Amino acid sequence: MVIVTAVLGTLLTLAGVGLAVAQAHSGGRGPATAGSAGPAAKTSSPPPASPSTPAPLRTGGGPVTRHTDCVASPHACGFPDATNTGANCSQLAPSGSVTVTSDGATVTGKNISGGITVQASNVRITNDCLTSSDIYPIHFISGSNLVIDHVTVTGTGGCSRAVEPAGNGVVMDHMNVSGCEDGIQMYDHDVLENSYIHDLAFTSTSHNDGVQQNGGSNDVVRHNTIFNPHNQTSCVNFTTDFGGISNITITGNLLNGGNYTVYSRSGGNGDPTGVTVTDNHFGSADVFGLLSDDGSVAWSGNVADATGQPIGQ
Repeated sequence: MVIVTAVLGTLLTLAGVGLAVAQAHSGGRGPATAGSAGPAAKTSSPPPASPSTPAPLRTGGGPVTRHTDCVASPHACGFPDATNTGANCSQLAPSGSVTVTSDGATVTGKNISGGITVQASNVRITNDCLTSSDIYPIHFISGSNLVIDHVTVTGTGGCSRAVEPAGNGVVMDHMNVSGCEDGIQMYDHDVLENSYIHDLAFTSTSHNDGVQQNGGSNDVVRHNTIFNPHNQTSCVNFTTDFGGISNITITGNLLNGGNYTVYSRSGGNGDPTGVTVTDNHFGSADVFGLLSDDGSVAWSGNVADATGQPIGQ
């Protein structure tokens, strides 16, 4: 009896060890990071299922597997790309253009041929696709606190930029933007994060910018993939053409291309102030350099995508 009991106890102990090992290999993995590229891509929870949300949000992309050569496959480094941004357009309900005038409204589950115009506050645009030749496919005319989440914008001829946020305060999260001359316009208190801007429309007169701002403050460009393979103009461009610029954060992005990849320039209304460029991966597709600046830019933690090594301005 003693021998049988001892053997049984040994078998139970080995079984417990085997179960612990299996659990360790099947889950429990913490948030992915991209080397020196700053915060990992967030995985947003989909909105509650309802008849108006026929397709799930994209939250995939796979685990981090490398920390260099991220331009070739951004999601393999934890950066946004087509695998983990935007919406599943083929599963959404066809729709024409939408105008929102009611505070607190939600636009969701639509595959829109045209644009969305917002003239209200606390509006949410989520899990939608837009194919548009409008100059501004998403035009935030008035109001405050607009959220654009898991939205795909594909510009066709005539699209100047995918989002024109003339209202106050926009959060743009997990967007997939292509086909417009510029990606995103920013003004005051705007945030662009976890988004993929690529394949901008290029002509002989184009001045392509992935993100641009011509006067405003307190904007954040965080953990995006922005590709501009053209020689005009940038991935991120903050220039004081129409007013002063202050308190701008550009951090944790994968950036590749442009004449200069980042502009922080005077356009006639003084030099930008409070601009920080930190913890970004820079590709090598720029024409002249990574940064063109007037005044002071705080630069730290930025690395060459090919090597993962620190890189200067």
